[in-house]
Amino acid sequence: MIFNREFVIIFILAIILSFLVFGNGISGEFVFDDVTVVQNRGDLTDPSNFFNLFISPYHQNMPKTGLYRPLAMASYAINHYINSSLSSSTSSGQAAGFHVVNIIIHVLNSFLVFWLIYFLFKNKFLSYATFLLFLTHPIHTEAVTSIVGRAELLSFLFSIISIYFFVNKNKILSSISFLLALLSKESALMVLPVILYIDFVVLHKKIKESIGNMLFFFLPFGLYAILRYKALGSYFFGAATTTIVENHLIFSSFLERIFTAFKVLFMYVERLVWPIHLSADYSFNTIQTVSNPFVSLESAVGILILILLVVLIVFYKKVNKEISFGAVLFLFPYLIISNLIKPVGTIMGERLMYFPSFGFTIIIAWILKKVIEYKKLDAKVVYGFLTVVLIFYGVRTIVRNKDWRDSQTLFNATVKESPNSLITRTALAGVHIRAGEWDLAKEQLQIARNIYENNSHLQNLLGVVADHEKNYVLAEEKFKKSLELNPDATNSSINLARLYLKQGRLQEAGDNFLKVINFYATAEYIIKYSYVQIALNKPDKALEMMSKYFGSSLDNPDISAVVGTAYFVKKEYKQALIYLKNAQTFGNKAPEIGEMIKIAESNL
Repeated sequence: MIFNREFVIIFILAIILSFLVFGNGISGEFVFDDVTVVQNRGDLTDPSNFFNLFISPYHQNMPKTGLYRPLAMASYAINHYINSSLSSSTSSGQAAGFHVVNIIIHVLNSFLVFWLIYFLFKNKFLSYATFLLFLTHPIHTEAVTSIVGRAELLSFLFSIISIYFFVNKNKILSSISFLLALLSKESALMVLPVILYIDFVVLHKKIKESIGNMLFFFLPFGLYAILRYKALGSYFFGAATTTIVENHLIFSSFLERIFTAFKVLFMYVERLVWPIHLSADYSFNTIQTVSNPFVSLESAVGILILILLVVLIVFYKKVNKEISFGAVLFLFPYLIISNLIKPVGTIMGERLMYFPSFGFTIIIAWILKKVIEYKKLDAKVVYGFLTVVLIFYGVRTIVRNKDWRDSQTLFNATVKESPNSLITRTALAGVHIRAGEWDLAKEQLQIARNIYENNSHLQNLLGVVADHEKNYVLAEEKFKKSLELNPDATNSSINLARLYLKQGRLQEAGDNFLKVINFYATAEYIIKYSYVQIALNKPDKALEMMSKYFGSSLDNPDISAVVGTAYFVKKEYKQALIYLKNAQTFGNKAPEIGEMIKIAESNL
């Protein structure tokens, strides 16, 4: 028997090792998808909106993405609330709390890996080896160090907890945990065949009884389906926004999709075995389509890997339950994101290997265990080999964390591994633009154009460059092209509105700011829209907009300034003075405020 004291030691070890190998990522900033999904989200920073997150799509006001992960969103919201109380000002300071939470969840997950393997198979070496390999594996960097990887972490956590309660015959808590896993990420659905396998093969239940036990999960799934439909509506079954850039397999023939998916399977396993060439992005045109597996060694090996996994699962009695269980934990979570069953939103992503890697580490640990049992090598040699692998994994993870420090380090690292990725090239161009490195930005944008030109983000950045070079006709053309390709491209609407302001085209500027507000209401653009309405001599529209979003709030100097200016234009000087003086009191020292106050006072 393993004693409770040893479980405590394992948990402490999980804490120490997790912070040792992932801790240098805590100082990292919001990068890549962190920015849009977590950092720049007004709905996540408003405490009054917390429960509304459970009936909202994962991407704000974008049900067409087909993603619904409210538990992950709720956890981000809690992080934001804590940040606001601590008043972290820098990007890395704001992100630190998010990183710490991700590492803590990884601690829990690693501990549960140890517990589950020991509970099912009562083998210390298999449990320890799997636990350590899983905890330190470099492929987990994207799930742990990237903040948006939390959906993977939470889904794994509640899936394993669901299994825990199931094998302990507490079906109610198992069902609740399953619901929480689904609310973390849709792919948690794969835990059901895993539980069925455990019940039938490991716990030796009859197949009818095992299938009957699955009925307990219909209620939580039904509740999840209702909430998902409430959030996504007609996009309940999937996304309508995936383009050729995110996953070109959606636009490939059936056989091309299948053969290329086998190639991707090989690439995943390659990175699990030898995690050196890791990348944050595998989108178009990083992975070439495979039309014939006989001319693609990667695709052919991928087919063999799938066959091997199926054989290990089907012939568990002749093989071994331990390695068969590893195959189950790899294959079922993998299939749901593989593009083999149906196309998904991305062609490949290392964060998606978080759950399948559990199965992989079981298989590797089982192989090492068998080498010891067969005494073909001295046990010390196996322990030494495992130690070397763990040190290699740990060091590689620490090094990989550094790539995620900020956008510049991440995309410079990514472009080395995925030089043909359109998303990476445009992201790196964006980094150069923000740094004022316009020539470098243009260089990256030209490479991106050679990869694929009909991309909304690329067209927007081309417009930004044209705007910087004062070629306003070309800038307008590019911003409009961006919106034609993606009507929901808010950055393009913002840039177009700013361009129109420069040109004095106030009505068009206001129309674009209003479009942004209707999609993504933030104080900055509400204020800009309101000032445009005032400039158009429509102060009532400005007051209507300010009242709609801010009520009668007086504690914000910028809001008070807008409202005061609107009343000033209406020549309602008494009301104007209340808001204008309030704006000054709270720190708005703009000279125009002082001038309006003088004029208003002289007219009373």
